Amino acid sequence: MTFQDLIGQEQVKQLLIESIQTGRIGHAYMFCGPEGIGRKTMAECFAGALLCSLGGVVPCGQCQGCVLLKSGTNPDVIHIRKQEGKASVGVEEVRLVQEEISTAPQFGKYKVLIFENAEKMTVQAQNALLKTLEEPPPYIVMILISSNNSQILDTVKSRSVKVDFKRYTNSEIMEAYKRKSSESTDSRLLCEYADGIIGRALSMAGSDEYGKICDRIVDGLKELSGGSGRALCNFQNLFAEYSEKKELFFFTLYSILRDISVAAAYGRKTALQNAQTEDKIYAISDCVGYHKAVKCLEQVNKSWRMAGQNVNYKLMADALSIRIQEVFYG
Repeated sequence: MTFQDLIGQEQVKQLLIESIQTGRIGHAYMFCGPEGIGRKTMAECFAGALLCSLGGVVPCGQCQGCVLLKSGTNPDVIHIRKQEGKASVGVEEVRLVQEEISTAPQFGKYKVLIFENAEKMTVQAQNALLKTLEEPPPYIVMILISSNNSQILDTVKSRSVKVDFKRYTNSEIMEAYKRKSSESTDSRLLCEYADGIIGRALSMAGSDEYGKICDRIVDGLKELSGGSGRALCNFQNLFAEYSEKKELFFFTLYSILRDISVAAAYGRKTALQNAQTEDKIYAISDCVGYHKAVKCLEQVNKSWRMAGQNVNYKLMADALSIRIQEVFYG
């Protein structure tokens, strides 16, 4: 993939393209923005241009550097990421990288290091990286990808070119979705879920996962309204099952509860967003009513804000499930 293939982020692309064209390439960049905003993809496009032996903005695709990069075996691009089962990137990983830094690139002018989730580096790891940031070899380009700059040391930030990624417009979201999927979708629903983050929209392309989650949540809410302990346990387990996709789960839950409130207020006069389950939603709305649905919406909003503040996800999800059942059954 090249810069020309990417949708949006025009300011970021222009900055990186100009740095290549003028030869003023920084030794360290910090790509800042939320998960799914396209930072890693942009970093890989930048690396592709830097590692091409022709040295242009658009990689030739034919030189050895380009061929190896496409196959994922180019030794001149190194990804540093959190190891599975670990909560952070430690000083040991950084020291291993420093050994790689000491050797010159094999195929081109540059060796590119991409630090995924740079905010996960421990303080010790960041301090170990400082020496390289202060005195980098001329062939080194480091890209630190961060979604939480408050976790990055000021000394690291001050030695990096900060590159901010903006949220995508709805038209850009839809263009990206249509490139990946030929299936039709509710554009309003998709853009609302994406909230300017392209990765969320692309995760929906060619996937029926939203529909599956929607069906399961509706069934779970219907059971919760009965007040049984088994129903509560099942709903808590459903939260846990989708803990790795909590944004999609929360959005779907919120969308369904909003449909329940609309159905309770207006009956069948207004179209629901989740039309595929409207019969079940109308049945729940008859039992729950408008005010209880709105109370649950408020609880979901409150819990979602907590989910972004490093709280224990399971405890938060369990408490929210209990609260929804209390409101429904109370």
